[in-house]
Amino acid sequence: MTSSATQALSTGSGKLTDVGLEGVGSIALSTEKDPGKRQEVDHFLDIARSLRQQLRADQANTEQRGTYSQEIHERFLETGLYKLLQPKAFGGYEVSVASFYAVISEIARGCPSTAWCVCLGSAHSLQLGSYWPIEVQEEIFNDKGYFVAPLSSSGQGVTVELAQGGYYIAGKWRYSSGAPYSTHFIGTIDIPAADGGTAESWFIVPRADFEVLDDWGGIIGMRGSGSNSVRMDRVFVADRFVVETTFKDSLSGATPGSASHGNSLYAGPFNAFAVGEVSAVAVGLGYAVLDEYERIIRTTKAPDRTDGTLRVQHADWLRTLGVAMANVDAAAAISTHNAELYGMYAERSVTGVEPFSAERSLRLRNANVVLQRMIFDSTYSLLRTAGSSTLIDGQRMQRYFRDITTTTTRTSQLEFNAAEAVEARLSEATTCARFQVPS
Repeated sequence: MTSSATQALSTGSGKLTDVGLEGVGSIALSTEKDPGKRQEVDHFLDIARSLRQQLRADQANTEQRGTYSQEIHERFLETGLYKLLQPKAFGGYEVSVASFYAVISEIARGCPSTAWCVCLGSAHSLQLGSYWPIEVQEEIFNDKGYFVAPLSSSGQGVTVELAQGGYYIAGKWRYSSGAPYSTHFIGTIDIPAADGGTAESWFIVPRADFEVLDDWGGIIGMRGSGSNSVRMDRVFVADRFVVETTFKDSLSGATPGSASHGNSLYAGPFNAFAVGEVSAVAVGLGYAVLDEYERIIRTTKAPDRTDGTLRVQHADWLRTLGVAMANVDAAAAISTHNAELYGMYAERSVTGVEPFSAERSLRLRNANVVLQRMIFDSTYSLLRTAGSSTLIDGQRMQRYFRDITTTTTRTSQLEFNAAEAVEARLSEATTCARFQVPS
């Protein structure tokens, strides 16, 4: 190929670094409508980008220790990145879900494991700010000034004893992503219900009440995601820290958080948001793979060529990169669109237009699972044409492939969940949870 663009790529006259070309718009900029808020979010996106090379340089160490470094933790504290979804009333920024996902994607472009850990730790400010009474929010958010809490439903040996004013809770909860730097923990339990059965509920406890086990890392990918187990030994949890999970799939009207904070951001179902967290990480991972592939084809010779030309000088590798780039861009657009729909559905629910139905919640969840598959397919297509040397231990391409493999082998599988969304659609009366909000 002899085009001027290809010549620029092969001679290095473009903006070539050790991580490839990095256009500022390769992940969408803030979509906040308010100019002031948009400027604020763009500031956080710039912070995430400024950490990229440091995060990449520390990827191997992050995997070895099972989480990101104390230095990066302090940077997240200094810059306020832990507080993006935290209510303004408690020192947070109340950015939109779309903006939060975009910042997480930029962090993931530097290190997917780090992004997973910080996302699934700090994101649950949204759930605390939505579903718990304002008095509990005041107590918890004001504890340290920021809030990092893994949320796990993977309980083992969990026991719940009814006590005066609350419960004694014990057990172990696996896959508590964000645990290493956590201030609190949110776990799933079953509590006695009025009808004599049990009701699935969430409880929240401070860091002093649980132990973070050193049991993470023996998995193929996302080894630095801090997805440790959490263990509690018969801890008393007062009633006010326990909420029944009637908000997971659908909502109608105001929640304690949307009423208290005057923001419909805090009025969406959990399942419509949760898989989007993982998808935001996957999008950033996809861009990291594109960066690495570009570096590879710019700096390695084309196989079976006698003229010593680089891969980047041949249409086969440019086409492969171009197709993958289109798929990653499309995945990023899906992530943003899903998040914006989340915000609109929540607003319509709070204002009484229509409930945030289970159908909508589950369809958003499933679309995010499809997004993750797109990133896997793009990653695999680049891996196959990057050369076997990229599969050596310590190579970024191998690490990224391990990470996306782990991402797409979670229990949130489309085959397991697709029918549920159809059932919700066909149901003549989708039950929507309602909160008792003080007038």
